[in-house]
Amino acid sequence: MPHEDDHNGALAALDGIRETAMTEDCPEIYTPEEMDAVETHIASQFGDFANVFHEIVSPDIHCDVCIIEPSEARDHYTLVTMGMGARRMNVPEELREYKLERAELLICLPPDWKVPSDDERWYWPIRLLKAMARFPGENNTWLGYGHSVEGFEPAEPYAENTELCGVMLSMPYPFGQEAFVCPLPDGSEVNFYLLLPIYQDEMDYKYDNSAEDLELLLDGFVVDPARKSVVAGRKNFRLQPSDIQAKLPDWEGPDGCLCTDRVTVDGLKVGYMYREEPDEGVPDSGWRFFAGDEDDDYIDDPDHSGFYRLNTIANCDAAVIPFLNAPYGSAFVRDDGGVFRETPFEPPADED
Repeated sequence: MPHEDDHNGALAALDGIRETAMTEDCPEIYTPEEMDAVETHIASQFGDFANVFHEIVSPDIHCDVCIIEPSEARDHYTLVTMGMGARRMNVPEELREYKLERAELLICLPPDWKVPSDDERWYWPIRLLKAMARFPGENNTWLGYGHSVEGFEPAEPYAENTELCGVMLSMPYPFGQEAFVCPLPDGSEVNFYLLLPIYQDEMDYKYDNSAEDLELLLDGFVVDPARKSVVAGRKNFRLQPSDIQAKLPDWEGPDGCLCTDRVTVDGLKVGYMYREEPDEGVPDSGWRFFAGDEDDDYIDDPDHSGFYRLNTIANCDAAVIPFLNAPYGSAFVRDDGGVFRETPFEPPADED
């Protein structure tokens, strides 16, 4: 739960804003009951917070930032907005039934990040949170899963120590599905989205393909201002995005999978596949695909494999489709006649 002093301080600040509202314009804010629900959700789903970056000037919404410090369970900072959801976004009429009008945002930072700091090299994630929180109101639009926004100063990186210049909204998968939505007393919901800062070429890739495709390529959710672009120097895949057809229209559940380049780049058929139970909170089906001729050195090199959507592998080799609903612990090998036969599942050596 949020610390009592901080909780009382936040409510006292809101009371002061309400008193001001009686005589002059003021920002949109949560009711006390809504604020209590949002604070409780943040603390229970993302972590206790002893510190809040309080906003002094609030022209439209009063957007504070909860600072959740690194812990043994989660070795990173988690910064969460608190106040964005007080203003309902302009969601298209055909989507109103999904209760997407309210949202809060979060971003995760390394444990050695200087929080708080006035130095822009460290402050820019807070600035980004606040700018994104105001973006829907300032532009009479809305933000939701998969949406992306380029730098607020086009082509300009967020700070001098990074080339990251855009951001995409994802779900807070690492925190579990219960973290996605906070129910409010009036029946409405506040949706929580994880901000993933990205490079310009990654933004272009997302536009050319989809948010889901880029999400599968991104390695990790904690901001790394010096990381490499996940699309720079991409492999010459056998199938191009325009070649991919919807082979699994009725698939339910996570659809990520691992596959070696022997299939996706060299164009060989799948010769061996198994399904292991994936880590919780990751959009992973558990399926692993191989041509069958890879040796240990090849498999151990992460540059020789990639994380894909199941539909992509189904396009590479449609013969795998009938087996995709097999339970965790299943394994299949292709015989000399090209037919898949079930075989005992042998977990990788590093998982024993």
